[in-house]
Amino acid sequence: MGIETIDIENNKGAQAISIPKKMRIDDDKVYLKKVGNSLYIIPFHNPWQNLIESTDSFTSDFMDERNQPIQQQRESLD
Repeated sequence: MGIETIDIENNKGAQAISIPKKMRIDDDKVYLKKVGNSLYIIPFHNPWQNLIESTDSFTSDFMDERNQPIQQQRESLD
């Protein structure tokens, strides 16, 4: 799915957008997060779905070769 250009409607100090049908979110509520000058719309009831599904994109050798410090010996928290 690509990027769509849509208009922003101004109404009494608030802004509203209409989400195109092909980008429909199957939820009755969303999180709205502002990062810099961008807005992210995240489904409320399943916010981690994209992250979980993206792990399938990693190859089996992902991070096989990485610089990792030697594990520290620490006293128990018990």
